[in-house]
Amino acid sequence: MKRALLRTLPLVLLAVCSACSTRDEATAPAWPAWTLFTEQFVEPNGRVVDVTFEHKTTSEGQSYALFFALVANDPALFERVLHWTSRSLASGRLGRELPAWHWGKRSNGTWGVKDRNSASDADLWLAYTLLEAGRLWQQPRYTRVGYELLDQISHREVVEVGSRQYLLPGPSGFQLDEGRYRVNPSYYPGFLFTYLKNAQPTGPWKALWATYSAMTSRIFKAGVAPDLVVVDSLGEVWDDTERPPRGSYDAIRVYLWAGMSGATGDDALRLLQPYARMLRSLGVPPEQVDPVSGAALRVDYSPSGFSAAVLPFLHSLGDQAELQQQQRRVDDALAKALSTGRSNYYDQALILFGEGWVTHRFHFDAAGRLHPAWAP
Repeated sequence: MKRALLRTLPLVLLAVCSACSTRDEATAPAWPAWTLFTEQFVEPNGRVVDVTFEHKTTSEGQSYALFFALVANDPALFERVLHWTSRSLASGRLGRELPAWHWGKRSNGTWGVKDRNSASDADLWLAYTLLEAGRLWQQPRYTRVGYELLDQISHREVVEVGSRQYLLPGPSGFQLDEGRYRVNPSYYPGFLFTYLKNAQPTGPWKALWATYSAMTSRIFKAGVAPDLVVVDSLGEVWDDTERPPRGSYDAIRVYLWAGMSGATGDDALRLLQPYARMLRSLGVPPEQVDPVSGAALRVDYSPSGFSAAVLPFLHSLGDQAELQQQQRRVDDALAKALSTGRSNYYDQALILFGEGWVTHRFHFDAAGRLHPAWAP
């Protein structure tokens, strides 16, 4: 009975939210996973709080909340998230400045920016979302800030080495000796770079994607995604030299983006099929994999968000049996979170992406443009 009750909770919440919604249900259908996320992690002022880890805030969390406020057609929340991001992470100058990636409680007991370095994946998501909000909501101000962010990313987070260009995870801390750099494959969503190539043809986006695409067979040489790799001016790829090579909380997004990217993700889907076979064998996504050997490193724990992240991946591979198995894990995790009021920020963010995509809350077209369910 308890399991049956938990499975019905999302439907119950759906009915409740539909009854109390102040927005037009035809344009903003209730979304229990998003309701849960906003209630647990988004403060009224627009700050996204990772309650699992010292109540910190990251630019990633702000960028994801901004994106899903657009998907949910909630311009008021969008504006609050944007305002807090600019004021607290970019000194009120978002677009002219990149946002700091880490905000929280400092050693002297005050709250504020703890690390001024920026995170390029969050910056790209902010720019993309602002450009699409400008288009979908017809708000030129968002479009202007989006293009300003792209210029900042191009100047501060992109490095040109010989004939190649790389997107660094941030402006500082990723350059090694002898012209080598650390890059993060999960910072390269195919649909996003397809969009940017069209939105800003004079930018580095086409070159960045070409460089990355030429390396994917070596990045995914064992059929799984790593968190970080090391590259150089010749396009050579090495396993991470700064810590033991792993594929975990960053790498899980590689499968997510590949599944969402249509034809742009085909190469990654083909190269990562060994990971799909691993899922079938284990029944769950392992928390860690070895990108050198392709073996699972930790199978005793599997975050529910990982199951959500692989839903688009399995859908695009046409693996309906494994898709349904992972969907059941996501449904159970969401029902538990709804009943207890407790969940993990990152798990819930991945559930928004994976569950939202497979249930048609949003999709990306061949040009990388966002199509939320509420848009005509």
